[in-house]
Amino acid sequence: MSDPESAFAEMLQHNRAALSRLARHYAAPQDVPDLMQEIHLQLWRSFDRFEGRSERSTWVYRVALNTALSFRRQPTPLHQSLDSVAESADAGGALDEMQLLEAFLAGLDPVQRALLLLDLEGLSRGQVAEVLGLSENAVAVRMTRLRQRFEAQFLEHV
Repeated sequence: MSDPESAFAEMLQHNRAALSRLARHYAAPQDVPDLMQEIHLQLWRSFDRFEGRSERSTWVYRVALNTALSFRRQPTPLHQSLDSVAESADAGGALDEMQLLEAFLAGLDPVQRALLLLDLEGLSRGQVAEVLGLSENAVAVRMTRLRQRFEAQFLEHV
């Protein structure tokens, strides 16, 4: 393997879990392998253009996120809405927390979903801002609103 190929393979290995989680959030289960392949292709095509102005992982997230958003141009939800999940629950039975979480995620627009995903990945506010092209203050405000929205919807259905 040549040096750029080794560096690329190492970068993919280092970011494999995060890329896989991103793909699972932006594609239907049957489409995840296709999205992963497209992400790898886009990363390879732009690998030599990485300028080092940010951390490599931040750059990887940005390329992967742009690819995922392009892959998923249609804003159709992947899962049922919270209300549909609530209606389909057994009478008297508690809703499964995972169903509520999946329904909440399905109701988010792509930027909100990316914001939440990058936050859960442990990126700093500055890194999230850089990946999404927002100010750090905008990231903080949007995260606060997302948390408030989640709490309101979660408590409403539990």
